[in-house]
Amino acid sequence: MAVDALCGPQVLLDSLGLVGQVPSELTEQVFDYVTERGMSPTPSVEGDAASDELGFMLRAQRAGDVLLSRVFFAKFEGWSDTVHDCVPTTGWRVR
Repeated sequence: MAVDALCGPQVLLDSLGLVGQVPSELTEQVFDYVTERGMSPTPSVEGDAASDELGFMLRAQRAGDVLLSRVFFAKFEGWSDTVHDCVPTTGWRVR
């Protein structure tokens, strides 16, 4: 399931908003969050933050001339080991 950067809804990780943020700044904040809690920060293939332990990946979505963050939640169903593997083909096309 993916949450649209423009339409939301806002998703919070504690007090950290994951939707509609500047992707580069949010990636650093998410990496800090997971590291502080003893988890491994995982960069996506595009360099954005992902967390297999928490089951989500940030993605960037164009909003006019800027990029905003959107979040994709993974549902591991036995055939996948990472959040990246769970993103459907259509999810990679959203820009």
